[in-house]
Amino acid sequence: MSYRWIISDIDGCLSPETSEAWNWEHFKQLAEFFHTRRKQGAYPVPLILCTGRPQPYVEVWAKIFDLHAPLVCENGAVIYTLEDNTSRFGPGVTPEKIQGLRNLRLYIEKELLPKQPEVVYQFGKEAQLSLFSKKPELFSKMVDAIHQFVKQQGGPELLIQPSHYYLNISLAGVNKGEAIKWILNTLGSHRNEAVGIGDTLGDLAIREQVHYFACPANAHKEIKEYADYVSPYPDILGVLDILHQPSFMSVWATD
Repeated sequence: MSYRWIISDIDGCLSPETSEAWNWEHFKQLAEFFHTRRKQGAYPVPLILCTGRPQPYVEVWAKIFDLHAPLVCENGAVIYTLEDNTSRFGPGVTPEKIQGLRNLRLYIEKELLPKQPEVVYQFGKEAQLSLFSKKPELFSKMVDAIHQFVKQQGGPELLIQPSHYYLNISLAGVNKGEAIKWILNTLGSHRNEAVGIGDTLGDLAIREQVHYFACPANAHKEIKEYADYVSPYPDILGVLDILHQPSFMSVWATD
């Protein structure tokens, strides 16, 4: 099987899930891996980032690794391309749904966060809301209140998912999978030409849109059950290991 694209989550894969400085030596190895391919004339770099992170964060990764394919931000709610420095809403996002999210954000900031000082709102997102806490067990106390508020205001329908330290509040029907399908179609590709890397059940959407899927060692047990390969190494070391597996090496063949 010949693959053209690698679709990877960031947190828990390319970088640690925890709020800590990156290991520079490991990060440098990853950057050199992509830049070496670029120098060999195999362009563009075949990495497509697929993350819940906001566009400004993804833009930095795109510039470091010279990524010119469309990239998935905010779990599919935003798609960014470095080449024209353009952000666009992902499939399924409408002005009405955006307004509903903005109303919900005001409610969370005014009513919920003052009662949970150990929970922090993540700035920078346009079509998704994310809360961070080192005590993710606190999120369960907020979810019922969020659902009740949305019901009272008449929508939009939401998908609320926890990850390691985040509570991601997304628009129902707006997800990584739909964004990946749009990107692969735009690139003239399909799932049989793509491989994926993920670490949580939120990355099941990546698994469903690629032919081959791998996880680092730190991945959640539930998503590992869907993997074709699980690295014995965590996060970025796991990704470096995955990229050197025979099933991934066909991506690096120069056209």
